[in-house]
Amino acid sequence: MTSPVTLTLAAAASFVALSYLQEASCGLLILGTTLSYGLVYGALKATREPPIARQSEWRERQVSTVNAVLLVCGSLLCFAEWPTYDASEGWISQGLAYWPVTFAALFVGYLQWDVLWMLYHSSLHFDELAHHLLFIAVTHYVLWGRYFARPFAWLSVTELSTPFLNCRWRAAFLAATGSKGRAYDTCSLLFASAFLATRALGYGMGLVDLWLARDLWRPAHWGLYVVIALVHAGYALNLVWASKVVGAARRAMKSGHRE
Repeated sequence: MTSPVTLTLAAAASFVALSYLQEASCGLLILGTTLSYGLVYGALKATREPPIARQSEWRERQVSTVNAVLLVCGSLLCFAEWPTYDASEGWISQGLAYWPVTFAALFVGYLQWDVLWMLYHSSLHFDELAHHLLFIAVTHYVLWGRYFARPFAWLSVTELSTPFLNCRWRAAFLAATGSKGRAYDTCSLLFASAFLATRALGYGMGLVDLWLARDLWRPAHWGLYVVIALVHAGYALNLVWASKVVGAARRAMKSGHRE
């Protein structure tokens, strides 16, 4: 059986190769981001943290919160850039789109680091790993061809739910000490609201926008059709998660009513 270290090194080599297919500045930004998140994780590991089970996963979630906040701020800049696009610039770029390229490079750099973390720690949840690998492939391709600057705005804003998910995860451990209170239920409701608003409703509206503009991207390279299929697969995965999110929110609401 292949060891976690071997898998991690093989994945790292693949990510380096993919990053060097990009323009030099973009590839360096991707690799620099992957390395930077590793350094942030190392800094968190060096600090004295309150005792908590699964500390490595908690540190990983803290890093994901940093990435989420960065991407949500970036999504606002990407939305603000929309009025500067001509008819086709938001779909097949002529090099005018700026913020989507920058934040997409930061996004895929984080995903690469997180996959390496999962492999090294043997924390392989199929749905999460599939999500990461899917969007690593999609993001590398659209960066390579400078495609789909416009959709990146609504794809990146979906990270709004991540800090609330991590808050809920942390609050769950307080139950063991009897100090859980309403923190878990509150985080669950905030997470559910953010998830459904961005990953279900917002993502769905983005797909509608994509198909309304189909005449602007249909002449593109055939690989873009693969990207479109994978983006739809990502939405299907979000809908599967949404059913679980709704169930957890209902339980949190019932718990709150009982209190």
